[in-house]
Amino acid sequence: MSDKPFKTYDELIAKLRDEKKLTIPAEDEERVTALLKKYSYFSLVSGYKALFKKEDGTYIQGARIDDIYALYVFDDTLRDEFFHAIQIVEKHLKSLLSYSFVSKYGEAQEAYLSPLNYDAKPQAKKDKQTRQLAIKKLVNALSAIAVPPSDHNYIRHQWDKHQNVPLWAAIKVLTLGNISKMYSLCSTSIQSSVAKEFPEVTADAMIGMLDMLTRVRNVCAHNERLYDFSVVRNRAILDMPVHKKLGIAKSKSGLYNQGKMDLFAAVICLKYLLSPEDFARFADRVTAAIESLHSSTKLISPTKILSYMGFPANWAKIKEL
Repeated sequence: MSDKPFKTYDELIAKLRDEKKLTIPAEDEERVTALLKKYSYFSLVSGYKALFKKEDGTYIQGARIDDIYALYVFDDTLRDEFFHAIQIVEKHLKSLLSYSFVSKYGEAQEAYLSPLNYDAKPQAKKDKQTRQLAIKKLVNALSAIAVPPSDHNYIRHQWDKHQNVPLWAAIKVLTLGNISKMYSLCSTSIQSSVAKEFPEVTADAMIGMLDMLTRVRNVCAHNERLYDFSVVRNRAILDMPVHKKLGIAKSKSGLYNQGKMDLFAAVICLKYLLSPEDFARFADRVTAAIESLHSSTKLISPTKILSYMGFPANWAKIKEL
């Protein structure tokens, strides 16, 4: 038997009110039921309850479904803003990468379908087999795009008219994950050619940034919780000048405490990969979302939500740096 048996909406409300001590006046039951029907108990309550609960598993005094819903709406807004900003970066990188690759190897599709045109020599010899396998998987993904049939009209047009799908056409179909992987496997000359378009971003830094943004983008696309996003340490982005300029403290191991493995790390990536105008708009919208959260619930202090997001208290100054 399941340790979490099915419960009706009435039973869920009774559990929240009587067992978990969430404030649900009788006149609110119909509205709470409507929220559970629209968003589901798992997505709304299970996903966003943590900031409103005490150590014993009950809710803090005065917590209502409106507070949980406010955090849910905030996270939904965050996903929209990050997804839009990352899409701008994705389009820019696709343009730069296809241009650099075609400039070096030509526009024949055989160029990007040849494993020989990627760098199979990792820094660590033990990783050579892993890297070769990654190149093979990338070429297979590209082959699935370039070789007929295709669901994309512009791909079919290139093949029907020229029997060739140049990278600048095929790259439009690639996901950001594909682009991140392709960039990491390209020759150092192509990586440098792309990275030079972004001041203070090295090719190595770009590899980490694209991996970070890919993971955030996937969270956004799948409607997963974003505000407390984090990655494991070996996927942390490299130290950037903005870490020091914001005065972010370091741990005993020398790692910056914020902006390396958390959601603020993605903000730093966007700081360097978006135009100043696009980044300013993005930062302003995130600021507005945080302010809206604070006006919707008084149970999450400004410092608490920033802490969960990995944002330093002075994060907004990043626009000026």
